[in-house]
Amino acid sequence: MNVVKGIHEFTGISNCYMVYNKEIFLIDTGMPGRSNEIINFLKNNLKQDPEDLKTIIITHHHFDHTGSLDKLKKITGAKVAVHSADAAYVSGEKSQAGSAFMVLFIKIMKLIYRVEPVKPDIILKDGDLIEDCEVIHTPGHTPGSICLYNPDNRVIFVGDNLNYSDGKIKGPGSRLIPEPEKYKESMRKLSDLDIEVILTGHGPPVKSDANKKLSEFLDSNF
Repeated sequence: MNVVKGIHEFTGISNCYMVYNKEIFLIDTGMPGRSNEIINFLKNNLKQDPEDLKTIIITHHHFDHTGSLDKLKKITGAKVAVHSADAAYVSGEKSQAGSAFMVLFIKIMKLIYRVEPVKPDIILKDGDLIEDCEVIHTPGHTPGSICLYNPDNRVIFVGDNLNYSDGKIKGPGSRLIPEPEKYKESMRKLSDLDIEVILTGHGPPVKSDANKKLSEFLDSNF
Protein backbone atom coordinates (compact mmCIF):
# COMPACT_ATOMS: atom_id res chain seq x y z
CA MET A 1 0.00 0.00 0.00
CA ASN A 2 1.05 3.61 -0.52
CA VAL A 3 1.56 5.01 2.97
CA VAL A 4 2.80 8.41 1.77
CA LYS A 5 2.95 9.89 -1.71
CA GLY A 6 5.90 8.23 -3.41
CA ILE A 7 6.36 5.54 -0.74
CA HIS A 8 4.97 2.00 -1.04
CA GLU A 9 4.96 -0.34 1.95
CA PHE A 10 5.40 -4.09 1.57
CA THR A 11 3.90 -5.62 4.71
CA GLY A 12 4.64 -9.03 6.17
CA ILE A 13 6.65 -10.50 9.01
CA SER A 14 8.66 -7.32 8.60
CA ASN A 15 7.98 -4.23 6.52
CA CYS A 16 10.08 -2.89 3.69
CA TYR A 17 9.55 0.27 1.65
CA MET A 18 10.03 1.33 -1.94
CA VAL A 19 10.55 5.05 -2.40
CA TYR A 20 10.04 6.45 -5.89
CA ASN A 21 10.68 10.11 -6.49
CA LYS A 22 13.77 11.35 -8.28
CA GLU A 23 15.34 7.91 -7.90
CA ILE A 24 13.88 4.56 -6.92
CA PHE A 25 15.31 2.95 -3.83
CA LEU A 26 14.35 0.29 -1.31
CA ILE A 27 14.59 0.35 2.46
CA ASP A 28 15.09 -3.22 3.79
CA THR A 29 14.06 -6.34 1.87
CA GLY A 30 11.99 -8.44 4.26
CA MET A 31 12.25 -12.20 4.67
CA PRO A 32 13.48 -14.57 1.94
CA GLY A 33 11.05 -15.08 -0.90
CA ARG A 34 9.91 -11.47 -1.25
CA SER A 35 12.01 -10.50 -4.26
CA ASN A 36 9.29 -11.44 -6.79
CA GLU A 37 6.71 -9.29 -5.03
CA ILE A 38 9.06 -6.32 -4.96
CA ILE A 39 10.18 -6.70 -8.58
CA ASN A 40 6.59 -7.20 -9.79
CA PHE A 41 5.54 -3.95 -8.12
CA LEU A 42 8.44 -2.18 -9.75
CA LYS A 43 7.55 -3.53 -13.21
CA ASN A 44 3.74 -3.63 -13.09
CA ASN A 45 2.89 -0.64 -10.92
CA LEU A 46 5.76 1.75 -11.57
CA LYS A 47 6.38 0.54 -15.15
CA GLN A 48 10.12 0.46 -14.49
CA ASP A 49 12.84 -2.06 -15.23
CA PRO A 50 14.53 -3.93 -12.36
CA GLU A 51 17.74 -2.01 -13.10
CA ASP A 52 15.92 1.24 -12.23
CA LEU A 53 16.11 0.25 -8.57
CA LYS A 54 19.38 2.01 -7.82
CA THR A 55 19.93 1.58 -4.08
CA ILE A 56 18.92 -0.79 -1.27
CA ILE A 57 19.39 0.69 2.20
CA ILE A 58 19.45 -1.69 5.16
CA THR A 59 18.27 -0.33 8.53
CA HIS A 60 19.97 -3.19 10.40
CA HIS A 61 21.39 -6.60 9.66
CA HIS A 62 18.72 -8.91 11.10
CA PHE A 63 17.57 -11.75 8.84
CA ASP A 64 13.94 -10.61 8.60
CA HIS A 65 15.17 -7.35 7.04
CA THR A 66 17.90 -8.75 4.77
CA GLY A 67 16.43 -12.12 3.75
CA SER A 68 15.75 -11.12 0.12
CA LEU A 69 18.80 -8.89 -0.24
CA ASP A 70 21.01 -11.22 -2.25
CA LYS A 71 18.25 -12.08 -4.76
CA LEU A 72 17.34 -8.42 -5.25
CA LYS A 73 20.98 -7.45 -5.61
CA LYS A 74 21.46 -10.08 -8.33
CA ILE A 75 18.28 -9.09 -10.19
CA THR A 76 18.68 -5.30 -10.05
CA GLY A 77 22.37 -4.62 -9.59
CA ALA A 78 21.39 -2.03 -6.97
CA LYS A 79 24.05 -0.71 -4.63
CA VAL A 80 23.65 -1.93 -1.05
CA ALA A 81 24.09 0.61 1.75
CA VAL A 82 24.53 -0.33 5.41
CA HIS A 83 26.05 1.26 8.50
CA SER A 84 29.68 0.34 9.13
CA ALA A 85 28.87 -1.40 12.43
CA ASP A 86 26.48 -3.85 10.73
CA ALA A 87 28.39 -4.30 7.46
CA ALA A 88 30.25 -7.43 8.58
CA TYR A 89 26.95 -9.16 9.43
CA VAL A 90 25.50 -8.40 5.99
CA SER A 91 28.67 -9.59 4.25
CA GLY A 92 28.70 -12.82 6.26
CA GLU A 93 31.93 -12.09 8.10
CA LYS A 94 29.95 -12.15 11.37
CA SER A 95 26.92 -14.25 12.27
CA GLN A 96 23.71 -12.91 13.75
CA ALA A 97 23.53 -13.65 17.45
CA GLY A 98 20.42 -14.97 19.18
CA SER A 99 18.88 -17.97 20.87
CA ALA A 100 19.85 -21.47 19.76
CA PHE A 101 16.40 -21.84 18.17
CA MET A 102 16.75 -18.58 16.21
CA VAL A 103 20.25 -19.42 14.98
CA LEU A 104 19.02 -22.85 13.80
CA PHE A 105 15.94 -21.29 12.17
CA ILE A 106 18.07 -18.82 10.21
CA LYS A 107 20.41 -21.59 9.04
CA ILE A 108 17.45 -23.64 7.80
CA MET A 109 15.88 -20.65 6.04
CA LYS A 110 19.17 -19.84 4.32
CA LEU A 111 19.43 -23.41 3.07
CA ILE A 112 15.82 -23.54 1.86
CA TYR A 113 15.97 -20.20 0.05
CA ARG A 114 19.68 -20.43 -0.85
CA VAL A 115 20.36 -17.08 0.78
CA GLU A 116 23.87 -15.77 0.28
CA PRO A 117 25.65 -12.93 2.10
CA VAL A 118 26.10 -9.65 0.25
CA LYS A 119 29.10 -7.36 0.39
CA PRO A 120 27.84 -3.78 0.91
CA ASP A 121 28.72 -1.21 -1.72
CA ILE A 122 28.13 1.86 0.45
CA ILE A 123 29.27 2.10 4.07
CA LEU A 124 27.18 4.59 6.02
CA LYS A 125 27.95 6.66 9.08
CA ASP A 126 25.96 9.01 11.28
CA GLY A 127 25.06 12.23 9.48
CA ASP A 128 25.48 10.91 5.95
CA LEU A 129 22.94 11.91 3.31
CA ILE A 130 21.65 9.15 1.05
CA GLU A 131 18.71 9.49 -1.35
CA ASP A 132 17.54 12.73 0.34
CA CYS A 133 17.54 10.98 3.73
CA GLU A 134 19.75 11.81 6.69
CA VAL A 135 21.35 8.76 8.30
CA ILE A 136 20.86 8.73 12.08
CA HIS A 137 22.96 6.06 13.77
CA THR A 138 20.80 4.47 16.47
CA PRO A 139 22.67 1.55 18.06
CA GLY A 140 21.02 -0.54 20.75
CA HIS A 141 18.93 -3.04 18.82
CA THR A 142 21.99 -3.84 16.70
CA PRO A 143 25.37 -2.07 16.63
CA GLY A 144 24.66 -0.54 13.23
CA SER A 145 20.94 0.19 13.44
CA ILE A 146 19.96 3.37 11.65
CA CYS A 147 16.96 5.62 11.14
CA LEU A 148 16.49 7.48 7.86
CA TYR A 149 14.92 10.94 8.07
CA ASN A 150 13.74 13.03 5.14
CA PRO A 151 13.23 16.65 6.25
CA ASP A 152 11.38 17.53 3.04
CA ASN A 153 8.36 15.29 3.63
CA ARG A 154 9.08 14.84 7.37
CA VAL A 155 9.07 11.05 7.09
CA ILE A 156 11.34 8.87 9.22
CA PHE A 157 12.06 5.18 8.68
CA VAL A 158 12.94 3.69 12.08
CA GLY A 159 13.59 0.01 11.37
CA ASP A 160 13.03 -1.96 14.58
CA ASN A 161 13.80 0.94 16.90
CA LEU A 162 10.11 1.74 17.41
CA ASN A 163 6.77 -0.05 17.12
CA TYR A 164 3.23 1.34 17.03
CA SER A 165 0.17 -0.34 18.53
CA ASP A 166 -2.97 0.67 20.44
CA GLY A 167 -2.38 4.29 19.47
CA LYS A 168 1.00 4.45 21.22
CA ILE A 169 4.63 4.31 20.18
CA LYS A 170 6.60 1.60 21.93
CA GLY A 171 10.11 0.21 21.91
CA PRO A 172 10.93 -3.27 20.61
CA GLY A 173 11.07 -4.68 24.16
CA SER A 174 14.00 -5.27 26.48
CA ARG A 175 14.63 -8.76 25.05
CA LEU A 176 15.46 -7.16 21.72
CA ILE A 177 17.69 -4.40 23.09
CA PRO A 178 21.04 -5.97 24.02
CA GLU A 179 22.56 -2.52 24.62
CA PRO A 180 19.90 -0.56 26.55
CA GLU A 181 22.03 2.46 27.41
CA LYS A 182 23.00 2.95 23.78
CA TYR A 183 19.37 2.54 22.80
CA LYS A 184 18.28 5.28 25.21
CA GLU A 185 20.94 7.61 23.84
CA SER A 186 19.88 6.73 20.30
CA MET A 187 16.21 7.51 20.91
CA ARG A 188 17.06 10.89 22.41
CA LYS A 189 18.53 11.83 19.01
CA LEU A 190 15.00 11.79 17.59
CA SER A 191 13.55 14.31 20.04
CA ASP A 192 14.45 17.43 18.05
CA LEU A 193 13.22 16.20 14.65
CA ASP A 194 10.08 17.55 13.01
CA ILE A 195 8.27 14.34 12.08
CA GLU A 196 4.94 13.86 10.36
CA VAL A 197 5.07 10.13 9.54
CA ILE A 198 6.93 7.27 11.26
CA LEU A 199 7.42 4.11 9.20
CA THR A 200 8.31 1.08 11.28
CA GLY A 201 9.96 -2.24 10.61
CA HIS A 202 7.00 -4.12 12.10
CA GLY A 203 3.38 -3.11 12.39
CA PRO A 204 1.46 -0.07 11.15
CA PRO A 205 2.83 3.41 10.42
CA VAL A 206 2.28 6.47 12.59
CA LYS A 207 0.45 8.91 10.33
CA SER A 208 -1.12 11.34 12.77
CA ASP A 209 0.33 13.33 15.68
CA ALA A 210 3.68 11.64 15.16
CA ASN A 211 5.66 14.32 16.98
CA LYS A 212 3.30 14.26 19.94
CA LYS A 213 3.27 10.47 20.20
CA LEU A 214 7.03 10.26 19.90
CA SER A 215 7.44 12.91 22.63
CA GLU A 216 5.10 10.96 24.91
CA PHE A 217 7.14 7.81 24.36
CA LEU A 218 10.44 9.55 25.03
CA ASP A 219 9.14 11.43 28.08
CA SER A 220 7.72 8.29 29.68
CA ASN A 221 10.75 6.07 29.01
CA PHE A 222 13.82 8.30 29.02
